Amino acid sequence: MNKKIIAAAVAATMTSVAIADISITGAMKVNYANTDANGTVTNEVRTESNLYITGKSGDTTVYTELDYDTNSSKTAEADTDFAATNLDVEDQWLSTKIGDVAVKVGTWNGSDTIVSADASRNQGRIEAKTSFQGFDITIDQEQDVNTNGSTDSTNVAIGTTLGGVSLSAKKKNAAEEFKFSTTVAGVDVAYHMVDDDAANTDKSSLTLGTDISGVRVEYAQADADSSARITGDSWFGDATKLNTNTTTNVDDGDDLKGVGFKTAMAGNTVQLKLFKVEDSSASVDVDNTKLIVTRPLAGGTTLEVIYHEQDAPAAAKDKEVLDVELSVKF
Repeated sequence: MNKKIIAAAVAATMTSVAIADISITGAMKVNYANTDANGTVTNEVRTESNLYITGKSGDTTVYTELDYDTNSSKTAEADTDFAATNLDVEDQWLSTKIGDVAVKVGTWNGSDTIVSADASRNQGRIEAKTSFQGFDITIDQEQDVNTNGSTDSTNVAIGTTLGGVSLSAKKKNAAEEFKFSTTVAGVDVAYHMVDDDAANTDKSSLTLGTDISGVRVEYAQADADSSARITGDSWFGDATKLNTNTTTNVDDGDDLKGVGFKTAMAGNTVQLKLFKVEDSSASVDVDNTKLIVTRPLAGGTTLEVIYHEQDAPAAAKDKEVLDVELSVKF
């Protein structure tokens, strides 16, 4: 009898405990890159592994991301980085709801745009989101603990959709950002502008896209004032790795523009991008041709082959890169 009573008491206790839902996912990619920079040939093999741990209990979510990059040159990054090793604890955050307000606290970065890379992971970041009368309102406080708060910033953003047009405005320190996107007569239009109070530091991007007989056709451009720089990793690829006629990366005042085509072909996804980097200092263009072929393989892996040629008037800035990537997500 005593054993039955004890067993019943233990069972009752266990049913009253809330057990969080924990999931573990991840990804890994291996790259082989052959680079010919004006006759100087280099070969490189890179691997990157990511592990994502997510715990949920009701409206609360806890997330941690681990990254191991063999080609890393990491330096101290807040207090979540293991010195200069290749192993990095990246995004860490907790999200929950307080009434109608969604709250997120921790360390994370946003997504890149064409004009700007959003790669900072300042610790002590706090974000609050809510909706009011059809408007989405976000207040984001970023605190850089490694500089004793000298780069702290408060970002206020508001967004809505009016008549099929998505609109947003964001204030961050001395800069304002404006975005709008819509579809007109089957053409997707997106515009992004960064308006900075400092002189000659504005930049903007415009993309147009439509589908024609199974082919996605796009146009993209990114413009920068004389003291502004395109640093994003979207559409054109990582701007910091693009040559101009005078430098090995996009510099202040340089503009980019081009067209792209994407379609399915024999089980592959094939993309072709033709674009120019307009070197402001020399008033000349560097032509870029990028061919991307992606194919799903057995076992959940994906093969991607990228050929990228940069053709500059100055031969010393010519470059050809063949990048073969094998990736998997689980």
